[in-house]
Amino acid sequence: MEYQAYPSVGRDHYFSVMKPQDEYLHAPPPSARYDYTETNMFGFNIPHAGIDCLIYFWHHAVLKTTTGGIMCWQGTKTHAMECECFDYRNYMPLPADTMDATYPCGVSVKMEKPMEAFHVTYHNDALDNHLDLDLTAVMPPACRYNGGHLTQAMKTTGELILRGKRYPIDGFHSRDHSWGEHRTEQLQDIPPLSWLVGVVDETFAFHCLAFDSRRRHPEWNGLYAGIDDTTNVLWGYVRDRGETVGVVAAEQFTHRGANGVTPVGIELLLTASNGKRYAIRGTTAAMTPLNPWPNMNCHFVLMKWEHDGRVGWGDVQEVMYGEAFRRLIRR
Repeated sequence: MEYQAYPSVGRDHYFSVMKPQDEYLHAPPPSARYDYTETNMFGFNIPHAGIDCLIYFWHHAVLKTTTGGIMCWQGTKTHAMECECFDYRNYMPLPADTMDATYPCGVSVKMEKPMEAFHVTYHNDALDNHLDLDLTAVMPPACRYNGGHLTQAMKTTGELILRGKRYPIDGFHSRDHSWGEHRTEQLQDIPPLSWLVGVVDETFAFHCLAFDSRRRHPEWNGLYAGIDDTTNVLWGYVRDRGETVGVVAAEQFTHRGANGVTPVGIELLLTASNGKRYAIRGTTAAMTPLNPWPNMNCHFVLMKWEHDGRVGWGDVQEVMYGEAFRRLIRR
């Protein structure tokens, strides 16, 4: 795949240029604090079996440690400990090369070609959980306008053995990579924030990082100053038949379960920078909660997406801090 830098559209700059060396661990600048962060995320799904998988590493270059691991679940869970495959660790040594590394949790990551191809394996003989996964790009990486963060639709192939049962992997996923950020764990009083992706096939994929539209939430009146229907989108893109364009607006509404917290579906209307609008509806197919750090809950969701008569699949990671959780939870 030929490397492509996305141009700005109109007066706004939606994408920045990524270089192949940005795949590798970046040295922290002298001014970096302890919470200077670099991340790598891979995964896959097997929709017909209700299986979703997240492989995530959160590198702390100043502290010289790595947090993360693998979680693979089937169906809907009420706690991460219910996952059929779960090994997520707070403290592991920082690898010298994050693109050719084997972690104490048993995951190995090997980049075969920058921005295009990756190989991930995992083995746990005691639980008979094994993974052999190839990820191959179906689009160039889309890097955020401010640099330092990409999302990219990938073709996934390989094999999963989950508790002794074999499953072929043949689908799509979206990888995520960030660098050069200070990622604080401090409390934030914000509404639930959705990181969502979906891939139908090689011709259509999308990503959006957004809050729900305020007009659908009258109960938010007087809360969350500065977040309205013109500022609820942090970033996003649509990949449509070979063209990648920025997301300028998102009408988003999350349907929740009886407890008031768990996402069971999403209504989404994306407006792209070229004026096209994309109506997309999501239904939860599998889910597990996790506290990636103690001050924040995240629901990891395998979402079935429907758009223009076609079906795709992808993840929703919904971040919820304590105050929002307390306001939403029903007992």
